[in-house]
Amino acid sequence: MFKLTKYSGNPILRPDPSRSFMEFAVFNPTALALGGKVYILFRAQSYELESTMGLAVSPDGFTLEYVSENPVYVPREFFEKRVVYGVGPVGCEDPRATLVDGIVYVLYTAVGDAYDYVRVALTSISVSDFVEGRWDRWSKPIPISPPGVWDKNAALLPRRVKGKYVIFHRFFPNIWVDFLDNLEFRGYWLRGFEFFRVRPGMWDSDKVGIAGVPIEVSEGWVMIYHARSAYDGAYRLGAALLDRDDPTTIISRLEYPILEPIEWYETEGINVVFSCGHVVLDNKLVVYYGASDKYLAVAYGDLDELVGELLKQQGA
Repeated sequence: MFKLTKYSGNPILRPDPSRSFMEFAVFNPTALALGGKVYILFRAQSYELESTMGLAVSPDGFTLEYVSENPVYVPREFFEKRVVYGVGPVGCEDPRATLVDGIVYVLYTAVGDAYDYVRVALTSISVSDFVEGRWDRWSKPIPISPPGVWDKNAALLPRRVKGKYVIFHRFFPNIWVDFLDNLEFRGYWLRGFEFFRVRPGMWDSDKVGIAGVPIEVSEGWVMIYHARSAYDGAYRLGAALLDRDDPTTIISRLEYPILEPIEWYETEGINVVFSCGHVVLDNKLVVYYGASDKYLAVAYGDLDELVGELLKQQGA
């Protein structure tokens, strides 16, 4: 059985009353390993429940040497702003970052209070601008999922598959996949088809969504996903192995979760572990996650061991 090991220094980031943009919560991070450091782009929430994105930098994947004093990404468009002065959450939630050909693409959940639904949005920035912190260089965000429906938890694969870009996303309650010729989204919304479904009676019975961007290994794509249970409402993390040439083909899926909310920082009010990103450091899978929708934490495990466990359950 494969289980992620929780870092003894968790949580690695907590809400900070001295920084108003992250005074209420810091959670649901994505991550990129660049130039020997790990860049952690996390969802930050103020007491007004506006979500922006902050940045933390780690020299080793666990300890933090830098946390931004201000948001590095903020709501800019009508579909992600507070426009009717309500009291509910708004902003830019749960980013998932992918590096493709020198460009950092970030897909996130855009929440505006003028609608009764949320959408997936896309922005990008060159990797050099990202590393140097030139945050005025973000591209204009565009909504890429259709209006009128809830769509969340989107991630872009780091390379084309059979000439197509691949985006995973979640129309409730299952994971869908879309194959695209380009990322311009002119006259096109994410649709695709569902391929990864909830399992009634199991720990992932209520809803499932992709965590970080799937990791390519020789055996396929390792996909970490989150799921909520219908019987206790808790969010846990699981793992599956997808085919390299056809990621809609599920080679294997673990029967059990690899990370569960047990520690105090994961159960403070609500039982949640929720990841939007991970990195691989010297074959160590390092998973960043939001704990109880308030803290930022990290867990780790051997990637080869996880692949081996997935292969053991192949066809089971």
